[in-house]
Amino acid sequence: MEQRLRERTVPTQIINRDLLKYIALVLMTLGHWAFDLYKWIHVRPFLQIALAVQFFAPPVFFFFIAEGYHYTKSKEKYAVRLFVFALITQVPHALAGPDGLNWQSLFLQWSVVMTLFLGLMALIALHGPWKLPLRLLAVAACMGVSYLLKTEWRVSGICIILLFDLLRRRPLLRFGLYIFLVYAAIIMEIGGLPGMRDFWRYLVPMYCAGIVITFFYSGKRGHFPVFSKYFFYVWYPLHLLLKWLIF
Repeated sequence: MEQRLRERTVPTQIINRDLLKYIALVLMTLGHWAFDLYKWIHVRPFLQIALAVQFFAPPVFFFFIAEGYHYTKSKEKYAVRLFVFALITQVPHALAGPDGLNWQSLFLQWSVVMTLFLGLMALIALHGPWKLPLRLLAVAACMGVSYLLKTEWRVSGICIILLFDLLRRRPLLRFGLYIFLVYAAIIMEIGGLPGMRDFWRYLVPMYCAGIVITFFYSGKRGHFPVFSKYFFYVWYPLHLLLKWLIF
């Protein structure tokens, strides 16, 4: 079974790269706009579902950083692009946040895009030409920076990226360890053991993301890969800017 999953020959693996990204973007946007849309809809179950499904997106973003590292033609250009993307996103991220634009939200509350960049840098360091202790030190430094900058998902996000990379040829083992790592990540995020409400709001959508990545992702590109690639870079800051402007 694991070999078939690795070779992407399982019949259920029908979701291509672009479709998976679009699903993640839609659910992320729904979650980020949930409270604002609730003012118009006034349906309590809608709010609860919208707040939960957004957590499908982060594991998908982390997964594609690990995939992108291996498929990109230039890791340096990829890293620069992500870093610039993180800088551009930060102003809309601060504006759309609960505290608005101030020095703390601008410099000490970074979006998940900075976590993606630091995760990519951790992969570059891990697979670099240095001796192992130096490589591990560089990976730890990336985690340290994410902690100091208070990026979304911080250390746990980078750890998930590393897991997706190190076990990319062992999908079943990767999925098993992903379950435990996500549970630990939620403990770190909420500061305690998750209860039943946390299970449904955080763990279920993140576990669903792991299931889709493992058993339904085909590894194939979509019909418009270039458009889809840059649409993500545009939509992430744009949907935050729209949240600030409209709502």
